Amino acid sequence: MKRFALIAIFAFAGCAPAADTTAPAPIETTDTAMPIGAYMIVQGKGYAPGSLGPYAAALPPIYAKYGGRYVAFETDIDVAEGDSDYSAVIVSAWPSKIAARAFWDSPEYAEAIKLREGIGEFDVVIVGALPTG
Repeated sequence: MKRFALIAIFAFAGCAPAADTTAPAPIETTDTAMPIGAYMIVQGKGYAPGSLGPYAAALPPIYAKYGGRYVAFETDIDVAEGDSDYSAVIVSAWPSKIAARAFWDSPEYAEAIKLREGIGEFDVVIVGALPTG
């Protein structure tokens, strides 16, 4: 069964600390029953709200093609330790590290990432999920 997840248009389209508390429209993503073998964690800063709209809009079908889905997005970062200056954190789940990397290295994503060139700074890591059970 497919479920709907809130994506904040891949999150960055509205990546300012929001005074507006309305949620974006749900966007259909891949089956949430999919086993999670890896997470992709994106931390972003230094961009204007809405500047990543075209980039954000291009991502959902590419994520779906490679088995990814969004699981967390936050612009109101709660730093428990350290000194983070990121404006947003996005976490996506993937069937495996190989699937996440296939997305990242795909020709589709190579085209999409051109839409964010020169906009902000981003750190992206792929980490394996702990086994369940």
